[in-house]
Amino acid sequence: MSEQPRSVRRAINPPSMPAAPGWSHAVAAGGWLFGSGLMATDYRDGLRVEARIDPDRPWSSEPLDHESRLILDDLGAILEAAGCDRRRDLVRLWQWIRARYPDDAIYAAGEPAWPAFPSGTPYARNLAAMVGDQLRSSTGIGVRQLAVPEALLSVDFIAVEPRPGVEKQGFAMPDDVPQPRIGYSPATRIGDWVFLAGFGATDFKGDWMATAHMGKPGMVAPEARVNPYIWLGSEIETQTDYTLRTLAKIAAAAGTSLARCVKADVTLRHPSDVAGMERVWRRYFPDEPPARNLVTGAELVVKGARVEIALLLLADDSGLSRRSITLTDGPAPPGHAPHAVHAGDFLFTSGLLALDEEGRVPAAWRAGTGVPHFRSPAREQTEAILQTLARLCTEAGATLADVCKVQAFFDDLAHLPEMLGGWRAAFPQDPPALSVMAMGGGDPLIAPGAVMQWDAIVHAPIR
Repeated sequence: MSEQPRSVRRAINPPSMPAAPGWSHAVAAGGWLFGSGLMATDYRDGLRVEARIDPDRPWSSEPLDHESRLILDDLGAILEAAGCDRRRDLVRLWQWIRARYPDDAIYAAGEPAWPAFPSGTPYARNLAAMVGDQLRSSTGIGVRQLAVPEALLSVDFIAVEPRPGVEKQGFAMPDDVPQPRIGYSPATRIGDWVFLAGFGATDFKGDWMATAHMGKPGMVAPEARVNPYIWLGSEIETQTDYTLRTLAKIAAAAGTSLARCVKADVTLRHPSDVAGMERVWRRYFPDEPPARNLVTGAELVVKGARVEIALLLLADDSGLSRRSITLTDGPAPPGHAPHAVHAGDFLFTSGLLALDEEGRVPAAWRAGTGVPHFRSPAREQTEAILQTLARLCTEAGATLADVCKVQAFFDDLAHLPEMLGGWRAAFPQDPPALSVMAMGGGDPLIAPGAVMQWDAIVHAPIR
């Protein structure tokens, strides 16, 4: 079954919600709805009063309880304004949780600051009550900063507009595929598309209730561990292999394969893991690899995990076309990935950084150590990223006005105001949905000197 173009691009901004400072709460295009990062904020004074714990009764509520209910209320208002329903039409959720990080040296050595997060139980409870539907993929990632310093949680999403005869499908998983312990689906199909949830090297059990341990206790599956008492073996390679083998089984159960992958979200704890992950990645995607947003500097919600991967694929029986785009005279591709993949009505970019043809951030775009007040790295890098994004849009027969969603990852959110200056100039009307967060661990992004990295989705119907 091939998907047909559904709707023109339109911004969704419910009147009941305060206006976001430069972006749309959501953008609808091609039958999909792309949401911004939602926090329990009024964009003026920080957290809304209703989201704060009463200082005179601090034990009367739990962290993440009030915040998550307000976020899910706003999510429902956005979906309703777009003609969708939060209990039926969500297909992808990202949960960005403000995490606690150890100092840079401990973080670089791979030691987790566990527990790094507030308890997720209140959020999970509210999600079950207010959304209910488990036919959606999910990713939970710990980050160092959110745009509202007091906020513990930001949620962004993809939903689909309801269509007669097209319903979401879930799939029974093989017995050797670990089952999630919270309400979401390992694989969800809607029309031509299959969403695989974010997965890491876990069997959702690890050392819990075990009498013997394979190294430091955690929730990493035994098959994804290396012998800690010998200098051979690579944790990141073993974990990446386990994760991709599991995702291949999930894809097969959903009627597709890794060869049909269009877009991958890969999240690593530390930039030092990139080389090992990349070696395994090339084995699983030797030819025509998907677009890939590779983010480093995260705290992962599975203790001991170094990598999480989520995939978007075309079903094996889909008639939609898929085309890789690699610019020949521009920034170097981010590893074993094209600059973008054009599939169906959408262009999916790989992570966009301000790089030269050799894959480095030019000195002119970096902060000057000797003259820190004479350069504006965020402004320069925003302009460079926008130029690359505009070129990719042109390759797909689109323009910047067709961009639907951007996730922007920073080394520090002090750079956000300068980025928004370039953003507002590039998107003066009906701007894209935007989600922002800062990663951790010293120099957290994959390119030294980079202060930001974007991931974009563009409405680009093949004409």
